[in-house]
Amino acid sequence: MLGWLAELLTTEEIAERMFVSVNTVRTHIRGILRKLGVNRRNAAVRKARTLRLLDG
Repeated sequence: MLGWLAELLTTEEIAERMFVSVNTVRTHIRGILRKLGVNRRNAAVRKARTLRLLDG
């Protein structure tokens, strides 16, 4: 999921790729934001890169 956030995909695009509902994606994103201690998707990507959870 973090990889798709880094690719700047919309919630709907991620849902299509995962074959799940948009609400499921939103729930996962909320969990990621909470666990990383951030409030925005782009902040989550930056922090994930800092923590070396993502390449780049």
